[in-house]
Amino acid sequence: MISDDYFIAMNAKKLKEKTKRKEMLERGKEFELVIYNRFKLEYKNLVDNNIENKWSTVDFTDDIAKVDIECKNRYEYSHNHFDRDCRSNGIMYGRNKFDYGIERLKLGYRHIIFWNCADGIFFWELKDPEKQKHEYSFNKNCNKQIGQEKKDIVYIKIKYLCKLI
Repeated sequence: MISDDYFIAMNAKKLKEKTKRKEMLERGKEFELVIYNRFKLEYKNLVDNNIENKWSTVDFTDDIAKVDIECKNRYEYSHNHFDRDCRSNGIMYGRNKFDYGIERLKLGYRHIIFWNCADGIFFWELKDPEKQKHEYSFNKNCNKQIGQEKKDIVYIKIKYLCKLI
């Protein structure tokens, strides 16, 4: 039989994960707004894809300028924090977004990923997966803070990031 203490501990863990997930979503939305405001003049037809589908593959698209933008929030960590992790050797984003970017490159789109880190906003642009294959690697990982299941991800090596601000 499972003890009451076990149930209390598990419920406390789930509540903490849920609270953290909600905080991360709110911070993510704030960061998306920063990026949108930064680029809306440059990309006059920039559309927030999350309005129509909150699970869209990329956050913003301008079909006239042919650019896709994805925003990732790592506000608790400096960008080079991820360089110390010998398992990853880079900052991550979903493999599904990477694969989508490859398909969009074939249609003439740019694919840019922005990361909000404690020490600034950094970005990486996928231009040619074959020529850039030394810049990234694949693996499985998850956000343990919110109890996420492991999924396919791409690690972008820190030395290939550019600082926006």
